[in-house]
This record gives sequence, structure tokens and C-alpha cells, in this order.
Amino acid sequence: MNSNFKTKSSKRPIFILTVFLFISNLILAQSVNDLDIKNGFLHFKLGSSPSQIKDIVKQENQFLKNPNVVAYDYVGNDIDYILNVKVNRVSLSFFKNKLFSIIVSFGSLEQSKDFEVYEFNGILFALEKTYGTDWIVAENSDGIILNSAVWDAKNVTLEFLRLDFSKSKTNPENFGFISGYITVYDKKIMNEMYSSNF
Repeated sequence: MNSNFKTKSSKRPIFILTVFLFISNLILAQSVNDLDIKNGFLHFKLGSSPSQIKDIVKQENQFLKNPNVVAYDYVGNDIDYILNVKVNRVSLSFFKNKLFSIIVSFGSLEQSKDFEVYEFNGILFALEKTYGTDWIVAENSDGIILNSAVWDAKNVTLEFLRLDFSKSKTNPENFGFISGYITVYDKKIMNEMYSSNF
């Protein structure tokens, strides 16, 4: 009887340790669902109006021709770098005065500065710490995507891409540098915007 008691008690610490590690992982684990909780990127919140965001300037050339879409550049000086990687531009797009897309770009044509693979990997590591490793590779039928990771939550998607447009199968353009983008968008507002085009 004593030997049975010793066997049971020796299993108890292992069981408790296993349960503790499992609960710790659940508490500390980050997931793609955190994208919906954050609902934005950096200090920008999706759904905000232009009047709620400081230091933005309307872009002269509006990329999208939808009259309900207006794009702005962020001109504040607090997002010059992300993890020691130089930020080239931060663009914010609004549909009917609601922020639906945040684009942070890396690499510079003017400075002939490529967005290097080690820079991509450093930011990817940080994004994985924030949103988990449950990302997918972006579709790359045209061949321009060198590296990619896409986190797709219920309401918000984050795409992180490293691109070389000279590798395009349909329309190669030699911009002279490799660029990168983090794009965060609200899926519902994005769908409303595209539906309004038809």
C-alpha cells in the first residue's frame, strides 16, 4: 500500500507542473484574434475619422478614384523607425470619413535604400510575438513578393510584405529598390468601399 501511495504522489508534481505550463502558455500566448482587439496599428484606430488623428495631410494625388475615399499622409515625427528600420511613409485611407487602411512602407527610391531581408525578419519576429505564428503566406501569382506573412482575424487583416517589382511576370518595373509594407485594414469597411464602386 505504501508503494502505491508513493507512485501516486510522485505523479502529482508532474501533473501539477503540466497543468501550470499549459495555463501559462494560454495566458501568455498571443493570437491573431489580438488584431481584432487592438483594431488598428501603432496609435491609429480603424474606424476613426480624420479629425480624430493629429498630424495628417491630405495626399495631392488620390490613388483610389472612389469619391468617398480620401488618403492622407501621417507627418508626425514619432514613427520614423520601427525596430530600428527606417519608415519611408505612413499612409491612412478613409472611406466616408472612417479609417479603413493603414499602410507603413519601408525602403526608399530617393535614397536607393532597399528593405533588407534581415529587417523583414526582425519585424516579423516582433509581429509574431504580438499576434502569434498562425500566419499564412500571401498569394504571389505575379512573382513580386519576396517574403510575406498575413494575419487574418475576423474583422482585421495585417499583411506584411517584402516586394521586388522588377520580378513581375506581367509588368516588370525597375524601381531600383526593394520595398516593404505593413498594411492593416478593416475588412468590413474595405468591403463596403469596394461594393460602392459598382
